[in-house]
Amino acid sequence: MLEIRRLSLRHPAPLHDISLACAAGELTVILGPNGAGKSTLLHAIGGYYPAAAGEILLAGEHLADLDAGRLASCRALVEQHPARPAGMRVADLLCIGVAQPDPAILVQVLALSDCQTLLARDCASLSGGELQRVHLARALHQLLASKAPQRYLLLDEPTAALDIGAANQQLATLRQLAQRWQLGMIAVLHDVNLALRHADKVLLLKDGVQIAHGDTAQVMTQARLEQVYDTRLAELSDHHGQRAFIAC
Repeated sequence: MLEIRRLSLRHPAPLHDISLACAAGELTVILGPNGAGKSTLLHAIGGYYPAAAGEILLAGEHLADLDAGRLASCRALVEQHPARPAGMRVADLLCIGVAQPDPAILVQVLALSDCQTLLARDCASLSGGELQRVHLARALHQLLASKAPQRYLLLDEPTAALDIGAANQQLATLRQLAQRWQLGMIAVLHDVNLALRHADKVLLLKDGVQIAHGDTAQVMTQARLEQVYDTRLAELSDHHGQRAFIAC
C-alpha cells in the first residue's frame, strides 16, 4: 500500500493536508483545475519534493528513508513532457533505472507500447507521441524487472497528446496492466469522463486543498465537480448506466 498522510508542501506549489491510499492493482486518478497542484502532488509522491508536513509511506516505510536504488525499484514516473536526450538511442533509454534489464519483460512492454520499431532511433528524432510511448515502456520495464514486492507507476497527463479514442484505449490498457501485474498506478488527468470511466479511486484537488478522495462513483458527483471546477455541469447517462459530465 502507498499511503499519503496529511501531506503539505510549500514549494513548488502549496499543498495542504492531503491524504490518500493506493493499493496494488488499483488506478487512482488525481483531478482538478489548472493550478490545483496535481503535478506537484504526483512528484511529491514520487519522492522528488520534500514534505513540509505529513508523510508518505510505501509498504509501511517512509519514502524519504529509501535510497535511490530502492526507490527506483518500487516507483517510476512518466512526465507529461518527458526528457528527449539527444545522442541516446531508444534501446539505451529503455534500460535507465533498471538494475537488471530483463529481455523477456522488455519484449512485452515494447509490444504493449508499440515501440518495437523505435529501438535504433535517436531519442531526439522521436515525435511527441513516440517519446511518450517510449517513456511508458521504460517505466514499465523499470518496475516489472524489479524484485520489489510493491511497485507503483506515476503518470502525469498520460493522454494529453492523444485523440479521444486513443485516450480511452490508453486508460483501459493501463488499468488492465495494473490489475494483471498488480501495479499501483496514480495518474494526473484533466478529462473527468476518462476518470469516471476507468479510475478505481479519485482524488479531487482545488487550490492545493483536497476536496474529496475515495471510490470514483461516490466522489464524482455533479455538485462536487461543479464546486471544484467553478462551472455548471450537466450529468448524462447511456442505456448501460455509463455516466458522463458536460459543461453547460
